[in-house]
Amino acid sequence: MHITVNQQPKQVAEPCSLLQLVEQLALNPNGLALAVNHTVIAKGAWASTFLAPEDQVAAFQIVTGG
Repeated sequence: MHITVNQQPKQVAEPCSLLQLVEQLALNPNGLALAVNHTVIAKGAWASTFLAPEDQVAAFQIVTGG
């Protein structure tokens, strides 16, 4: 199925959870935040949140500091 990750088209197997996507893209989950169609998904829900064709995923590292 076709999805978009950080404005880049990607092809993933269906079904595909957010956790599987993180693993497929070899992303470091530490400090990672994911949003699907402009809605941030809690890390605890990644394994149970499945993507649909044409979903738009934003992956970004959370940076702390002061």
